[in-house]
Amino acid sequence: MADPSDYEKAMPRVQEHVARFEKALTEIRATHAGRPAPEVKEALLAAGERYCVRIANEVAQDAAERIADGTL
Repeated sequence: MADPSDYEKAMPRVQEHVARFEKALTEIRATHAGRPAPEVKEALLAAGERYCVRIANEVAQDAAERIADGTL
């Protein structure tokens, strides 16, 4: 079982990762809303690289579809 203090120690890195992901998502939502999902996904993955955050394929696909249809 993991020591609870391990989670506390990891939280700054987790929060930084989330912040970088949010920056990428916000950027692409602002520039690609309503565009085709494949184009949005490609742009989101590229933004992830720029912000040094790995975005899982499934997450990128879901976000791209929602940005494309205006629900995110």
